[in-house]
Amino acid sequence: MPPIPSVTAIVSRIEKPEAGDTDDSLRAFLGAFTAKELRSACKIFHVKVRTKNANMDNKVGYQTMLVQLSHARRESEEAESDQRDKMLQGSEGQLVQALASTRKTRHCSFRLVNILFSEKFCDRLGSMGTQPKRRELDAGAVGGNNAFWKEVAVEYSNDREEYGRLVPRDGRFDAIDPGHIVLHDSEKLKQMWKDISAKGALRERLVDRPPPSLQCGRW
Repeated sequence: MPPIPSVTAIVSRIEKPEAGDTDDSLRAFLGAFTAKELRSACKIFHVKVRTKNANMDNKVGYQTMLVQLSHARRESEEAESDQRDKMLQGSEGQLVQALASTRKTRHCSFRLVNILFSEKFCDRLGSMGTQPKRRELDAGAVGGNNAFWKEVAVEYSNDREEYGRLVPRDGRFDAIDPGHIVLHDSEKLKQMWKDISAKGALRERLVDRPPPSLQCGRW
């Protein structure tokens, strides 16, 4: 069943903010809709309204979650736009430096794992493999361009203490510092997670059923 027109209007406003949109103007816009309509919009964006620390399962909660989502999307788009402008306006040397600054470092994967398994995102990890809806396909909001990875990209630049931790301490990871921030766009972060997941799956297969060359007595 396609979304009702009022829900479509909410989704459209979140995905394509009007010029000069602010948190207050969006909250005023959302105030004209019913709790049921706002909740339906939250479901489309896979926004979890029930958490351990707060119950957002009410009209004010739906408004708050949608405003936060829109704010994160605007920040992400503005950051990407600023980066493109700097690269286009800079000299050749500055362009090379800007591109180099986005390269993955040894710290990046650890920081990404800390963020994805934080309280803000861990409950939503399971929905990442679901098939995109027709609306998302039409809008190009798939892969690293969907709302989830846009939020991750914004949070990745957030200098929060929990994202910089490395537990447990192990001598093999002395050179790793998840607190070291190198900005990446949403597409790159999604690919990074895909690589991490692939390595984890390979490790599980090796532990469960090691190849003949690694089995006991075959060294």
